[in-house]
Amino acid sequence: MTYRSTIARQPESLADSFVTARTELEGIDLTAFKSGLIGITGIGASFAAATVVAGELIRRGRRAVPLRPADMLGGNIADGFIALSHRGRSVETVDALNANPAAAKLAITKDPESPLAVAAGLHVMINNGSDATPSSTGYTGTLAVAGLLVDRLCGATATDWNDLPNVAADVLERSSHKMSRIGALFKNRRAIDCVGAGASLGTADGASLLIREAARVPAAPSDTRHYLHGPMESMDGTTGVVIFGDGREVEMARQLQDIGCPVLLVTANEGIEEGPLLTVMQIPQQESLIARGILDVLTAQLLAAELSDAAGLTDTKFRYPQTDTKIKAP
Repeated sequence: MTYRSTIARQPESLADSFVTARTELEGIDLTAFKSGLIGITGIGASFAAATVVAGELIRRGRRAVPLRPADMLGGNIADGFIALSHRGRSVETVDALNANPAAAKLAITKDPESPLAVAAGLHVMINNGSDATPSSTGYTGTLAVAGLLVDRLCGATATDWNDLPNVAADVLERSSHKMSRIGALFKNRRAIDCVGAGASLGTADGASLLIREAARVPAAPSDTRHYLHGPMESMDGTTGVVIFGDGREVEMARQLQDIGCPVLLVTANEGIEEGPLLTVMQIPQQESLIARGILDVLTAQLLAAELSDAAGLTDTKFRYPQTDTKIKAP
């Protein structure tokens, strides 16, 4: 499938992932994850998702931290690990779990027989169907499963997971109407920063990776407060910034517009005025930060597709395929 077609079927993919994960979670004993420090790990886009998941666990009062696989190789880092990988074949994540034999481990992947599922022992399936490059339904499917898992560990939230696919469809439709304007403002950027705080830092990380992979534009994530301490100084009329958030992010968006930098602000706040360089995408508020992360990234996925098309890179494959990052299937 094409990248745009997989984005378009996000509502169906989310609905399928919720149905499958809800059934599987009913049969899993999660006692080992009910206390102690939980490390959420993954690599690439899966680490971005791990940051979102850790942010929600922290909001719910749990001790949790997103961990890169390289930081886990010493062992005894956390009491339990939730490992994320769409196909479950990332070498680094499998090695990280194997380096912590005493910890409780659960993997969220598409393949219950994948190396990561085997290394974890416990597994919940991502039933997202087809995906493309860069990942769209694989990323949101991972978050969908993790959202239900966190509710099992911490109790239900006010977020209506059953209705989220419908909300996603609405966000995609409204976002698509803004893409012509956003694409024109962000065309030919020499660099694009993506900014957010807490769980939204994970979304910013995922968005920057999408822009790099789909449009080959240098892009990088940054924490909101960190960004104010110097990194935004390099931005000007030749760059762009994508911001996720409802607090200090709003003023930051206006400041960046004032210095001539095109800005996309993805926020739950209502009534924020757009400007000549500021485009606002309003997202329905969600109690679960994971649900919010799913909705927030949809606009970033469409932006990546828009920039990819403008650069003549529609559905282009990676220029630098790697031979040592995935465990090959038998």
